[in-house]
Amino acid sequence: MTYLSWAAMHEGATDKAYFDIVIPLLMEDLVRTRGVRNVTVPLASAIDLGKSGRAVSEVADQLCRERAAFHIAFIHADTGGRALEANIEHRSEAYRQAAFALCGFPLERCVIIAPRHETEAWMLADREAVGAALGYNGDLGALGLPANAREAERLADPKATLDRAIRDVRGRRSPPNVHQIIPAIAQRQRLDRLRASLSFRQFEDELARAMIGLGCIHCNCSGGWQKGLARGGRR
Repeated sequence: MTYLSWAAMHEGATDKAYFDIVIPLLMEDLVRTRGVRNVTVPLASAIDLGKSGRAVSEVADQLCRERAAFHIAFIHADTGGRALEANIEHRSEAYRQAAFALCGFPLERCVIIAPRHETEAWMLADREAVGAALGYNGDLGALGLPANAREAERLADPKATLDRAIRDVRGRRSPPNVHQIIPAIAQRQRLDRLRASLSFRQFEDELARAMIGLGCIHCNCSGGWQKGLARGGRR
């Protein structure tokens, strides 16, 4: 049996509350549908890599010092606008390259989580999950919630959209406990709805690549993809 432990770096507490559920949920689904051996996925990360924004060298040093405690490292960074998106991609890749240069940590096992604009775009990918988490049985469209993941990714400010919906349901006089609502949304989300998001599919592809390299799941991929995996480089 393989105990597939993981480490994670998040932008903030809200993101951590969400990804601490979505990460093991997705790993368990990949093991269930594509697994080649008995794998146990822990519900909590083995190592907390802190918040995004730490110096690349500092994160690489921690990854290398504590690499025996985990198999996969997740690096989270919201993309924001186009200029920020390009910068985030460059910086996220820098974490990978720095850890590889320092101790040979495999490139494909440092997985980037990069929702389009903000994490809330993924939270809004399944509006029925949002409604259920809020205990709301009315018209979800009336709350301004996007109909699907593609619409959610097109939102300029998904965080504001979600905050507005929460206030409309819970009222302004009783501030909602976001740290309760966010996990409740994540627990109710359907992966098929999330997979309609391009950025989520990119994240899943990266995660699958790491799990294939570890021998946990089989590869649904072309020969060229497999050669790239063997070299440890990106597609």
